[in-house]
Parts: sequence; C-alpha cells; structure tokens
Amino acid sequence: MASLTPAYTPVADVDLRPLAAAERVLIGLDFDGVLAPLQDDPAASRMLEGSARAIAELSRIPGTRVALVSGRDAATLRQLADPPSGVWVVGSHGAEVDFGPEGDVMSPISGDSAAGAEVGAPATTGPAPAAVQDPPALTSAEQTMLEAIDSHIDAFEHTMPEHSEMEIRVEHKPFARTVHTRGLDQRFASDLHEHVVQVQNEHPGIRVIEGHDIVELSVKRATKGDGMRVLVEAYSPTVTVYLGDDVTDEDAFAQLDSVPGSICIKVGRAPTRAGLRIEDPEAVAELLQRLAADRRRLQG
Repeated sequence: MASLTPAYTPVADVDLRPLAAAERVLIGLDFDGVLAPLQDDPAASRMLEGSARAIAELSRIPGTRVALVSGRDAATLRQLADPPSGVWVVGSHGAEVDFGPEGDVMSPISGDSAAGAEVGAPATTGPAPAAVQDPPALTSAEQTMLEAIDSHIDAFEHTMPEHSEMEIRVEHKPFARTVHTRGLDQRFASDLHEHVVQVQNEHPGIRVIEGHDIVELSVKRATKGDGMRVLVEAYSPTVTVYLGDDVTDEDAFAQLDSVPGSICIKVGRAPTRAGLRIEDPEAVAELLQRLAADRRRLQG
C-alpha cells in the first residue's frame, strides 16, 4: 500500500509515457470533485470544459477507453456529464455498469454478494459482450430498506423541531439516498448526519457511505472497486489509470493494486493509498489534455 500522504505532483511532472504509449489504455474518472468542481447543489455540477474536450479527444483515439465512475446513478451521470457515446459509465458506487447505447447495463454483484458476474470474453475495440446480466433491480428486502431510509429522513424535522426551517437536501437515487450537508450550518449538519445514520441500527443491511459533505444510505453493497474490476475484465487494458478524490474512490484504488500496469491518482488532499496526488479538477483537465495530445501523437 502506498503512503497515505503522497506530496502533490505538478501536472507537468506526471510521467504520462506509460499511458501515452500503451497498446490499450483504460481511463477511469470520478465525476464530482475530479471532472466537476464540488457544488452545494449536486444538480449544478458540470464537467470543466477542458476535461470534456480531452475526453472527447481520447474517445476517438484507437485503443483508448474512457469510463466515468461515480456515486451518481448511471442515468443521472450521463445526463450531467453528457459524455461521448463510447464512454462507459459506472454508477451508484459500482452497482451499475453501463456499456453505452450499443452495450448493456449490468450489476457486478448479485444481491449482497461481492462476487462478480461473469463477463465473457474481453471486448476489443467494440462494446462489452452483449447480454451479460439483467440491469440491477431492487429486491423486496432492498425496497423495504429504501422506504425505511425515506421515512427516517422525513422524520428529522419532526424529531429536531429547532431545525424545522432548515432545508434538507436529499438526492434520490435508484438504490440509495444521499444527504448533502455542504454549505449548511455546522450544528444542523452534525445533527442531521447523526440522525440519518441511525437507520442502520434498525436495518443493518443498509450501507452508510461517507464522503465530502455527504452521507449516503445505500441498499446495494457494490463498490467502485467492483465496477472497475468489471471494466478491466471487459476491456483487457495493458495499462489502467484511475483518478478519484473521495473515500469511495479508495475502493477502486484497492482493486487496482492487483491489476498489473495500473496507475492511481488522488485528486485533493485526503489520505489515500494512491501513489500520485494532483491538486484539483483544473489539474485533472490539464493532465487529460496532456494525455490526449501525447497519445494522439504516438497512436495517431
């Protein structure tokens, strides 16, 4: 495991030669905090123009596959990011793997098991194998847990009357609810967080995911590591790179520890197992533009 505190590396000093020269490269990118600056209102998140241009360019280069990996559900992520059609999407912290309009949407896990579904023979330059698995759906037990989460969040203003005038921002996802506390009064945010996580006492199957000023209550057990595993199996890259800024991205970093030719890059200052660290989404945009130019020069 790499140091928890690697120093910032200036983008100009990041060695991109292994990625630029690779026969087949897989580029995994978190969205919020990596491609898009963090926002108080999650619906306002948009990818930086420099990153959008670089992803479009990379997607046109042979032997290059870009994947967006996020806690957002896959449909919302595609709407917000508006990526090229060839970009794959891992949504809902790994519970959805969307291979685009010519592929399938699948789940890398079955029920609460962390075991991956079979993905068949690796894809070459086309979409992932067809008919991999039905899109993920809620079981009756998961539906019951999701309803309990909704009831628990709704009860907050009644159990904490001093906060009745405060706004609770909840992002509704197919398999989870994300409570956003960015920009809120510190005491209100602390009381809200303490309240919402208590639902796990009644329903231990609910997964509590902590992030940058958010707490997510999920009824699926998949991680971004599960999603990256499926993408690596589907594409068989010679080199894989992953960029993430949040706690949940550490699962992807951990998964890639066992994948030869992997490069993990932390965005921001949080502790990490990644071997490299860059500063912010602007640095990500610069790095992706460098990579697109270098790879086009060598592969074009």
